[in-house]
Amino acid sequence: MNRSSSTMILIAMGVIAASAAVVLYFQFGLTAGLALLIGIGLMLTMSILQQPMERRRERAWFEGRLAEIAAVAGDGEAELEKIAARLNRLEQALPGRVREQTGELAAEVEVVGELLRQVTETLAELESTVEGRLDGVNARFGALERHVREAGQREEDALGRRPRRAGSDDYADEGRRVRPGEGRDTVSASMRNALFVSDTDPAFEREVERLIRDEQIELHLQPVVTLPQRLVRSYEVLTRLKGASGLIAAADFIPVAEKSRLIAKLDTYQVIRSFQILKRLTQRNSDVGLYVNLSAESLASSSFFREFQGFLGQNRAMAELVQFEFRQEALAEMGPLEIESLRAVADLGFHFSVDNVTDLRVDFRRWSDLGFRSIKVAADRLLGRAPLVTGDIHVEDMAGHLQRQGLTLIVDRVEQEAQVIDLLDYGLTFGQGNLFSSPRQVRPEVLGAVQAAAGAATRPAPATGGERAGASRR
Repeated sequence: MNRSSSTMILIAMGVIAASAAVVLYFQFGLTAGLALLIGIGLMLTMSILQQPMERRRERAWFEGRLAEIAAVAGDGEAELEKIAARLNRLEQALPGRVREQTGELAAEVEVVGELLRQVTETLAELESTVEGRLDGVNARFGALERHVREAGQREEDALGRRPRRAGSDDYADEGRRVRPGEGRDTVSASMRNALFVSDTDPAFEREVERLIRDEQIELHLQPVVTLPQRLVRSYEVLTRLKGASGLIAAADFIPVAEKSRLIAKLDTYQVIRSFQILKRLTQRNSDVGLYVNLSAESLASSSFFREFQGFLGQNRAMAELVQFEFRQEALAEMGPLEIESLRAVADLGFHFSVDNVTDLRVDFRRWSDLGFRSIKVAADRLLGRAPLVTGDIHVEDMAGHLQRQGLTLIVDRVEQEAQVIDLLDYGLTFGQGNLFSSPRQVRPEVLGAVQAAAGAATRPAPATGGERAGASRR
């Protein structure tokens, strides 16, 4: 019952009580006080009798409302049950519908994949054929070159003059040593340039091929230190060949190894020995890491990469301590096959580094997504004393910018103390160069001890690089 009805009843009871008091006073002759008391008592009596009736009415009203709410809730539950039944039927029917609708598309995709596989195999065969023919052409050019050289030599001997030799090219890579007697015959050089033949001494090429096949290889380590504390954090593995006239630097023999398809064998040797060295280093310091140089040509060789991937899978425990290093120009020339190879290595937990960076206008986020964790820039380039292509980010802010992209900037080829003082303002935390330590050879007895401790460790079969880019790895 609403409030207005209660108020009306209360007023009516008051009127009845007042009327009774008036009647008793005037009709029955009672005193005013007694009549008033009787009226008040009558008022209280009616109020007492009204309360139970009022509560019963309110209870009945609430019960009616609750019944209505229960009815509405029951209807809602029924609707929810219907919706749940419909969803169950939809879930059961959806996979069948999807299979029916995508079956034809899956068949077409399978056909396209088979065609792509056939095209890839055809391209690989075609590339092998073309390379074989190019080798034949190069052999003919080499014979023609030797004939011209011999003719020039005979002519100069007849004139009583010694053949003039041109100076060796000056490579920017540190640690390069000029081989005694290395030069270029001017007539031969002109003929090479005219015939698009590589300007390399054939005797030097044969020596490099022999040294790689005989594994006459030395590994040198150069530390990467923290700045400004100069504590050794990791090492870079540098490769040298032990020639008859001294050590041959990587800048000299890497092009020959790639041309002779021996770069995969060289990388196989270097990777295996590097992991052996790392096992020895971690016995003394479990946090020390290695930077291992790798050729993009090796990633395109299916025979090398298959064994390389298996070897890394066996050594995943050291993944956080190893970064495979590539030159920036090699990284820029990588195709889809090499990129997929990088992703496969990154899936095993290993990371990469970019060396010899000369252009900072690149997508650093893409590098980070591919698994790269550091880049190396020469000290003279950062200080503006050598060419360096920069973008919108100032060089002094580059270290912080790279850190936000998940990369670490390492300054290398530090040769002078003054360079360190200037570079500390750039926020750099790692450095490398002859100022801290020149590359030092890993002693043969150390490698021998590591090999003896390794025992029956599995070694990947040396890859010959015979399978080229485009060949299937399956």
